[in-house]
Amino acid sequence: MHYLNCRNLLAVFTLSSVLTSCFVVPKTLPKRQILWDIVSNRCETSRDDTHACLVVNRPSGYVVLRDRHGPVQTLIIPTAKITGIEDSQLLQPTAKNYFNDAWVQRHILDTQNKKAIEPRYLSFSVNSAYGRTQDQLHIHSSCLSKAVYVQLEHERPSITTHWQALPNKILGHTYLAKKITLAELNTTSPFHILSDYLQKTKAGHMAEYGLAMVSATDTDMILLATKLDLTEKNLGSIEEIQDTFCQVTQ
Repeated sequence: MHYLNCRNLLAVFTLSSVLTSCFVVPKTLPKRQILWDIVSNRCETSRDDTHACLVVNRPSGYVVLRDRHGPVQTLIIPTAKITGIEDSQLLQPTAKNYFNDAWVQRHILDTQNKKAIEPRYLSFSVNSAYGRTQDQLHIHSSCLSKAVYVQLEHERPSITTHWQALPNKILGHTYLAKKITLAELNTTSPFHILSDYLQKTKAGHMAEYGLAMVSATDTDMILLATKLDLTEKNLGSIEEIQDTFCQVTQ
């Protein structure tokens, strides 16, 4: 495969959700369009012979897909053609709140894990345009890695309702963090929250950022964002914070 130079580094830093999916991929299908083909052509048809499309909610505009990259992971994917975090459709006033959809469907992870997962261990992530392998928006829903969970619990008291850099890097990468309330998630998309920050601070473009929503309590959760930075060997593949084996729950 031949992409932009920074994308050629993907083989080192991230794995393709597609390679671990439940479907046989036609050789003629562009590899970066496989998720779109699944959502638009396979769900609710005989081609989904392994029943990987766990939830198909076309009125609400999304599909929940089982991902075999680890035993506890789903992908929340729009049924509309939305390329990724940089797609301007996500910032329209009428845009659907796909992070909230992922939160609503978190119970599927409990089933995969064979026991309930406390919300403080959960994570939902979208990679940057340079740190993904598919050109259809998809939210990875899984557990936080144990090391990242421990770090965030230590730093949680200092995380405020304003974006700020964490004092310690995560996995060698600079991360921004802010708190939002669960009530806020019901009304405001995290994509809007990050976009507003970038517009005010001129801190780059949405395409450069990975965005995640993690570690919910009874009242709030944490948003994380990390920016493409080749000096840190960081492609914005924010799914790096996740552990699809959910060892943090053990």
